[in-house]
Amino acid sequence: MEIKVLPATFEHLQGIALVVNSLYPESSTSAEEIADGDRRRDPRHRVQRWIACEQGQVVGAGSYSQSIWFDHPQKFMLWTGVLPAYQQHGIGSTLYDAVIDGLKSYDPIALRSSANAEQIKSRHFLEKRGFQEVIRDVCFELNLKSYDVSRYAGVEDRMHTDGIEIKTLNELADDHERDGRLYELDWELSQSVPGNLTNSIGRRGLEQYVEYAIRGPYALPDGFFVAVKGDEYIGLSHVQTLEEGVSLYQALTGVKPQYRHMGIGLALKLRIIAFALQSGYTMIRTENDADNLPMMALNESLGYERKSEKITFQKEWGVRGDKP
Repeated sequence: MEIKVLPATFEHLQGIALVVNSLYPESSTSAEEIADGDRRRDPRHRVQRWIACEQGQVVGAGSYSQSIWFDHPQKFMLWTGVLPAYQQHGIGSTLYDAVIDGLKSYDPIALRSSANAEQIKSRHFLEKRGFQEVIRDVCFELNLKSYDVSRYAGVEDRMHTDGIEIKTLNELADDHERDGRLYELDWELSQSVPGNLTNSIGRRGLEQYVEYAIRGPYALPDGFFVAVKGDEYIGLSHVQTLEEGVSLYQALTGVKPQYRHMGIGLALKLRIIAFALQSGYTMIRTENDADNLPMMALNESLGYERKSEKITFQKEWGVRGDKP
């Protein structure tokens, strides 16, 4: 087996997608989606990929990248993956070393990587290299086939007595400050979510937020709901497309602390489910920090099933010049 490791080019993206999909079938990514993500990446966030090839075939890949989820010029996210048939031959280690060598000029102070809890070999690979668990997310799925949303009839009626309504983005279209207000609310809610959501998180710019949540290719404006009391925006929930016409990703659901325990979060989640059913989707996927017990309890009460746990690992260096 003669394996060559070299920097990836645009022509290698299809091979990288095949590696990703072999390890994470639920991702269903493509070369086009990877390229589109690169085009939409904040220019201050670096990314570089490497591939492992055998006779021209991509059998593994590795990368470093940056994003708002680990936002610092010297902090990077790292990933390596190898086709199952080529594992246990040292290819992952070689890719890891290539990525680390590529990072050295940036004098990194911390790296993050992730693995599903059941991926024992991947976890051992990271732990052997000094990575430690810092965040654990629980992944959920809601199967919408035969889902009966009518059993929750009247939930919103109870909120109306407190002057609280749930509105769609279209119903808020006359508010010319709507997008900016949602941007501020999203950040406020993110900071108040139990767990580690904002651990090292950076903040998107307003334009990036609008593209992500409201107008981008995966955004669904009709699947974005806002809880309003008078002129105040007090909560929100929205979804994005995972597989067109098949599955959705439940993004942030949150309510301002002073309005919690009033059933608003439940009502927002039910609006999302009703939207998904009306639009012909059969699955909603989401994930919650393992410390966010209230949201996990709410999801389970709605019928979401736990599927897996994703662990984020981190490795740090405290002194300039330390070797990764």
